[in-house]
Amino acid sequence: MARRRPTPPASLLLPCAVLAALTPQVARADAIDALAPGTWLELPDTAMRTVCPPDSPQYEWSFYCQNVILAWGGAALDTTRGRMVLFGGGHGDYRGNEVYVFDLQSLQWSRIWGPTPDDQIPSGGTHEVYDDGNPGSRHTYSGLTYLPPPHDALVSMGGALWQSGGFAVGTWSFSFDANGWSRRADGPAEQGFGDPSVFDPLTGHVFRRANSGMLEYDPATDAFTSRAPSDGGWWAANVAAALDPDARLMVIIGEGRLDTYDLAADVYTVDVPIAGTDVTTLFGGGSPGIDFDPVQQRFIVWGGGLDVYTFDPAAATFSLLEGAGDDPGTITASGGAFGRFRYAPSRNVFVWIDHVDANVFVYRSSEGTGTPPPGDDTTGGGGEGSSGSADADTGAGADSSGPPPATTGDAEAGSGETGGGSGSGSGGAAIDPAAGGCGCRHGGGAAPWAWLWVAAIARRRGRGVSRTARRDVRGRDATSHDAP
Repeated sequence: MARRRPTPPASLLLPCAVLAALTPQVARADAIDALAPGTWLELPDTAMRTVCPPDSPQYEWSFYCQNVILAWGGAALDTTRGRMVLFGGGHGDYRGNEVYVFDLQSLQWSRIWGPTPDDQIPSGGTHEVYDDGNPGSRHTYSGLTYLPPPHDALVSMGGALWQSGGFAVGTWSFSFDANGWSRRADGPAEQGFGDPSVFDPLTGHVFRRANSGMLEYDPATDAFTSRAPSDGGWWAANVAAALDPDARLMVIIGEGRLDTYDLAADVYTVDVPIAGTDVTTLFGGGSPGIDFDPVQQRFIVWGGGLDVYTFDPAAATFSLLEGAGDDPGTITASGGAFGRFRYAPSRNVFVWIDHVDANVFVYRSSEGTGTPPPGDDTTGGGGEGSSGSADADTGAGADSSGPPPATTGDAEAGSGETGGGSGSGSGGAAIDPAAGGCGCRHGGGAAPWAWLWVAAIARRRGRGVSRTARRDVRGRDATSHDAP
């Protein structure tokens, strides 16, 4: 007969429970911890569609939510909690303005806010703000940035708006503490479709490459300052960007070229001459993924398939790192990867999100399992799927109960189509720069910022490269997705 483990005295249970509650939570052991350098891993059961909004009589939310990603959608990494944050849609593709997060500790998706109710979403025209005072849906490209405490917010700049696809001028901030949106200072008029943005931990500012020049945004004073002209920035929308925080060098890549911006010297360089294989040959005409690895102090660039590349700004060269493991495949979303390829210090991996019906992938570049994030709230402010009504004058969201998230995904809906607007019309506006038409094109508990420097000051380890594997290089022609 099996022996039963003795039950602890009741007097011990409460102290044990209190101790457990006070013990800091760390990342649970999982397959990511065991991931070897140079290897990709597909995370099972991590498709985003399961948390999309349920359908209403007015709109097929559970289908069109795929365009949060497919329609030129970006993402940012919440370094405080160790999670990816997504916000997107816009133009004729999707009207939802909800906020999604993928938690790298629990490996689960949540819809932590929104969307605005059907009857508060206008049809036709250009809509920077919806009738409830919250932001209109938009293509977000590479214009999403996370601001660590004391702000603790997702910032969205630029984009192509629901429903006409016109320029978005508003700067919108989603506070994870307040669980709501607020409209901040507008950026310059007609400066904004695919504006890549990066957070500079030295100043606490956001640096944004607008269509005709660099902009520096101070979230504390809510003000923009014009910096160097970007000459030739117009319509280079399908790009991604990353920052070397020590060198204070911003690298912008996509549409067949690579630009750099020196934050300290205020110098923008257009189309850096590449020594060796060029950008188009390696990554096609759209946006590859790029981010900075602070452990090995190098830029990592990826354009689909198992292999990744490092970029050396001093030599202006790309170097191949042959990958192994689970093949993430090609980039399927319109325009490319944008900000959906991000380095996560909490797990020491690069995270890739391609489609609402696809699993999340991670890639490890160097040894180590990462450092747990400083935040102890891995679910974000507020409950899943909360919707905010707002003061129309201030745009400050007030919490209210919204529709619950969908609990199952619809595999048939993941066709990769980016069409589908509202009942009043679908499809995008024609490209018309003078009218501000969409430039969407197919292309293939710590100090506020101390956390961002933890990995950067870690001991540099030798690179581990896995076996040779098939290379899947993507090349697409840059053509408009809009109907005339």
